[in-house]
Amino acid sequence: MSRRWVGHRVALLLLVVTGTLPAACTDSIVLGSVPPATFQFTNVVPLRGSRPGGWKVAQVVILLGRLSPRYSETAFCDIEVGVPEVTELKPIETPAAQQAAALAADEAARHILKRRLPTAVACDEFRTKMESIMKDPKQGDIPGTRVTPFLSQGVPQRTFP
Repeated sequence: MSRRWVGHRVALLLLVVTGTLPAACTDSIVLGSVPPATFQFTNVVPLRGSRPGGWKVAQVVILLGRLSPRYSETAFCDIEVGVPEVTELKPIETPAAQQAAALAADEAARHILKRRLPTAVACDEFRTKMESIMKDPKQGDIPGTRVTPFLSQGVPQRTFP
């Protein structure tokens, strides 16, 4: 993907509800995506040897937004994504963790933004869905992943958008 395309991507995960019919009868379109570089992983537990272990995390505040003819709503969700350096099966390279986190964030946003949830509930469900996607062998395939509110101290925090 070229830098020009990345620079022009939609920067906000957003649900647009068209029409004025009740929620069950509306057409929904989810726009936007989180670039992998948003997730800047920092080692917080060093890897010792080649056995499973080590831990790295990325902290991001993600803005989820919903627009409709009736109301607009946004939620600022603090997301800490933690992955092992090495699992029982393989090492987890940072670019692979970034890609898995970005794809999981996009899919979780599509899932959450189609529902009318209070912002705190939306953030909790976003984290839960993102974690399940990252652990799923058919999607993220990173066993041991944890997606929580911010927990680790001293980790650089990013915002998106």
